[in-house]
Amino acid sequence: MSRRSSAATAGRSIVGLGSGAPEAARVSSASKPSRLPNAQTAVTRPSSRAGGLRPSSRAGEGTRPSSRGGTLPPIGRPSTGQRDQAVEALDGDVKAGLLKVFAWCDADGDGALSPAEFAAAQRLVAELCPAQFDESAASSIFEKARGSAGWVDENGFLTAAQSLISALQLPRRELLKGLARQTSGKATGFDRSVSDLKHALVRNVSNLADDGQPVAPPPPTALWRTATGGSSFVLPPGAAGGPAIARVAFKLMQYLAMRTEDNSIIEGGLAAKMMGHRRMFKDMLDLTGEIVGVHVPSGSRSSVDLFMMKSPEAEQIFRVRILGLQLSAGPDLKLVGMGSFDAGPVDVDDVPTALREEMKAPGGIIEKVPNVTAAEAIPPAPAALTRQSSMLADQDLQNAELVLTASPVARHSFRIRLKLSGGKSPVSHYVMLVPRLKAAESGHARYADHKISLLGVGKEALSVSSFDNFVLANLRGPQLQGLEVQHEFTSSRVRVQPRAGANPAEVVPVPKLNMDERACNLAVEKAQAEQLRSLLDAQGLGRRSGERDIAFAVRLGRALCNGYEYDVAITDAHVKNLPPLIWEHRRGDCSAFNAGFVYALRCFGVPARVSLGFKYGRAVAQACGSVVAPHAQAEFFAEDVGWVPCDATLGLRRLGHEGAAVLTFVEWRPATMSVSELQELSKVLTTVKPWPRLQGLQKFLEENHGATKVLSSKELRAGLSTACNLPASVAQASVEEVLELCEKEKLLPKDFVNGLAAAELGIFRELGTGGGLAEASRAGLKLFEGGPFAGEPLDVTKLKENMLVPESMSQVMEHVGARPQDMDWSQMWPYGVFSCSYDFEEKLL
Repeated sequence: MSRRSSAATAGRSIVGLGSGAPEAARVSSASKPSRLPNAQTAVTRPSSRAGGLRPSSRAGEGTRPSSRGGTLPPIGRPSTGQRDQAVEALDGDVKAGLLKVFAWCDADGDGALSPAEFAAAQRLVAELCPAQFDESAASSIFEKARGSAGWVDENGFLTAAQSLISALQLPRRELLKGLARQTSGKATGFDRSVSDLKHALVRNVSNLADDGQPVAPPPPTALWRTATGGSSFVLPPGAAGGPAIARVAFKLMQYLAMRTEDNSIIEGGLAAKMMGHRRMFKDMLDLTGEIVGVHVPSGSRSSVDLFMMKSPEAEQIFRVRILGLQLSAGPDLKLVGMGSFDAGPVDVDDVPTALREEMKAPGGIIEKVPNVTAAEAIPPAPAALTRQSSMLADQDLQNAELVLTASPVARHSFRIRLKLSGGKSPVSHYVMLVPRLKAAESGHARYADHKISLLGVGKEALSVSSFDNFVLANLRGPQLQGLEVQHEFTSSRVRVQPRAGANPAEVVPVPKLNMDERACNLAVEKAQAEQLRSLLDAQGLGRRSGERDIAFAVRLGRALCNGYEYDVAITDAHVKNLPPLIWEHRRGDCSAFNAGFVYALRCFGVPARVSLGFKYGRAVAQACGSVVAPHAQAEFFAEDVGWVPCDATLGLRRLGHEGAAVLTFVEWRPATMSVSELQELSKVLTTVKPWPRLQGLQKFLEENHGATKVLSSKELRAGLSTACNLPASVAQASVEEVLELCEKEKLLPKDFVNGLAAAELGIFRELGTGGGLAEASRAGLKLFEGGPFAGEPLDVTKLKENMLVPESMSQVMEHVGARPQDMDWSQMWPYGVFSCSYDFEEKLL
C-alpha cells in the first residue's frame, strides 16, 4: 500500500500500539474524575502478539514489533521521574500539538480521556505514520483499546504519545503540520459536513425554542443496551422496527451527542475524526430535544431522517437528515463512512404519516432517553402531538382572540471595544452615537428595558447628551483606548397565544400606532408595490377577502418554507432592490427573505418593518467562532395583537422571540428611519434629509393657513406644489399617498409634513444606509471624527464618519456563505477604521 492509498482508507496507518491503552497512561481510578492530578501509574509490558501483529524475535526482551519490520522502544516500568523526563523530552511545539489532540478527543472537557477517547487520540497521532501496516491488526488493537479500563490525564497521554512520536521518524515540520491538520476541524469530509451543519443550524433557525417541560415515556418495549454497559436507551419510533440503517443512525447521533460512550458501531478511524465535534452535537440535542422519531426516506438506502423534539408542548420539531451513510458488509454492521447533514425545523405535518401516528401513540413522544432501571416510575406521555403554540392552527389565526405575551428570561450585556486599525493614531475629537433599543414601553416586546453605559474612560467626566432614540457622547482621542460601550437589556420570551390560555401578567398591551408610525411602516414605492402584488397574486399568495393581518402574515411566511434557498451572492447582486428578489428568484439571504416578506405585507395593508442587528448565542459561537453575526429579522403589526417579531429567513415557522442566549437576536435599529429619529438627528447634525425641505413646507403652510387649520386635499396639493416647486400632478399624487397611509381625508400642516416625511423615509433603500441610525446596526454604534457637539447641530459635511468592522468579520463572512478574504480594512476607507470586539454576558432571571 502506498502512502497515498493508505491515507485514503478508513483505517489509515497505525504503528507502535500494544494490546490496549498503555498502562503508563492509565489512572487507577475506576471512575472518571472531574479533573485529574498528575498521578503515578503502573506500567506493564503489552503482549507482543496483541491484535495479531507479527511477533519480533526480540519480543520477549521487552520490545514491540514495528509494522516496518523493526522494533519500537521497549516499555518498562518507569518511575515518576522517568515519566516526567519523557514528557519534558517533547519540545514545546510538539507538546502543544499533542495537547491539541488531547483536547480534541476530550469531548466533555474534564481533563481526562476515556478508553475510547484515548484510542482515538492514539490513532490521530499514529495516522501520521507514512509506512505500510496491517490494517486488520490495527483495527483489532483499537477495538481492545476501546474496551480497556482506566482514564488518561494530560501527562499520561504525553507519556504514551512519546513512543509513537519516536516511531514516526517524521521531520519535525511535517510532524507539526500533521498534528495541526488532525485537529483543524477542516481536514476531512466529516469535518466539512459538521461545519456546514453548524452554519445551517444558525442560518435556518431564527430562534431555538426553550419551551415545554420534560415528558418521560412509559416502560419501553424496545431497547438498545449499549456495548459499554453504562445504560440502556429506548429505541424511538422508526428505529425499533425499522431497517438496520435507521438504528445505526440513531446510535450514531446518541454517540455524537455524548448520550453514550458506546461507539462500537463506528469504524475506529471515523470515530477518531468525530471526537472534536461531539460537544457541538451535544449542544444541538440539548437545544432541539431528544430523538423522537427515525425515518428512512422512500427510495433511499443511505439517508436517514432524525426528528428531535423538546416535549409535546415544544415550539417546533427539528429534523437532521444524515446523507451518504456507508455500512460495512456482513452481520457485524459498522458505519465506515458518511456524507453530509441537512438540518432545519419542520412542521408536524412534515413528519411522514405512519411515523407521525406512531409518535402520537401513548409513549411515542420521548423527552429524555432514560435508563431502563427507572422505567417503572415513568408516567405515560400525552396521547397526541400538539401544534406549535406560536404558529397556531389556521382557524385560530383567523378567528381566535389572540394576544402577544412577553416573559422576561435573562439580563443580557454586550460590551463593545474599539481598536484603531492600520497603526494610525486617533484624532483629537470624536462624536459617538449609540442607538437605543425599541423596548416594551413602545410596544416592541423583545426587550423589557435597555440601558447604555460608557465605561473605562477613567475619572474624567464624559460629555453625554441623551435623546429618545440615541445617546451622543463627545470623546477625546486618548479616551477611545480604554472605552467600553455597554448595552444592557432584559431579553424576553415573546409568544402569540389565545387569550384564554395566556398569563394575564404577561400580556403585552396593544399599542396605538400614530399616523407617522403607520405611514412609515406601510410606505412602498408605487411601481414596486404593483410589481409585488402582481408576483404574489400570480403565486396565489395575495391577501384574501376578510383575512386577518396575522393570518395573512403567517400564510405568506409559510410559503417561504419550501422551494426557497439561502444565497448570499444573488442578494449582493440585487442589494438596492431586495423586496421583489425572493419572490422572483426564490433565493436570497436573511436580508432578502425579510425585506421581501415585510414589503409584501405592506402592499396588502399590514404595517411591517425590517429589523437590523446581531444574532448571538452559543450556536453562533460554534458556527463561526464569533460572539455575534449580522442578521435581519422582521416585525409586523397585527390588528388587535400588536407588534409581532419573527424571522422569515427560509420561511416563517414560528412567531415570537427567544430570550435566552442559545440562539437569539438583538435589534439595534429598524432598517428605516422614523420621523421622531429624523427630528432628533436634525438637532445634532445639519442637512439630515429630507428634514430641511419639509420644515420649509410646514412653515409655508402655517403662514398661509394657520397652524391649527385642518387642510383639504386641494389645499395641501396647492401648498406642496408651490413651496416645493412641484408639478400639480406630482403634488396631487403625494398628497393622496399621505392621506391614504394616514387613513385621513384632511390633515393639519404639521401632520401632513410628518406623514410626507414618513412616506419618504419608509420606502426601500439599501439596508443599513440612508444616513440615520440604521447604519449603527452594523456595529451597535456610529462614530465620527470631529466635534465636539455643544448643543448646536454639527455640519455633517465637516464630520468624517469612521468605518467599524467586527474583528471576526472573516468568520462571519464564511458563516453567511460569502467568500472570506484577507483584507486590510484600514486601506479601504479614507478615515479611521476601527475593529470592534464584543463580549457578552447572560444572567438568567
